[in-house]
Amino acid sequence: KDMKKNLILITLLSLNLNSYETAEKEKFNDQEITYVVEMNAKKSSEEISQFSEFYQRLVEGNEPDTFAWQFFRSSDDKIFLIERYKDSSSANQHIINISPGGISEEEFAMFSEHFEIEKIIVHGFATDKLKDALKEAGFSLEFRSPISGYSRK
Repeated sequence: KDMKKNLILITLLSLNLNSYETAEKEKFNDQEITYVVEMNAKKSSEEISQFSEFYQRLVEGNEPDTFAWQFFRSSDDKIFLIERYKDSSSANQHIINISPGGISEEEFAMFSEHFEIEKIIVHGFATDKLKDALKEAGFSLEFRSPISGYSRK
């Protein structure tokens, strides 16, 4: 009788643990791509602030698989942009949008009038297609592969 209870208890515990692991896996997006973009401002602080707000809203409205788009200013007036994408395909869609003929081509020209991109550090498992698209755009790039961590959906 005790053996039967133990077997039932082990089975229930195992099922519970498996559903916890499945639920945790569903929360984790191991395909997420994050850019840290280091830039110099080409306009006044006020113009940078206004344009950053405008551009962030543009991306938010046009790119539903972009998880975050945040501008930061350092004490030495460098500008940092954090871009978080669902996956490489979503990050590549942004490149398509800002390229000639893309829906944000004109706005990216304005972006380039406000910022000089020094470097883009790409975090995550970027596909070769994404790497090629970024290299073709001529940016100074660094690619970093994840070791461990989590990303909530």
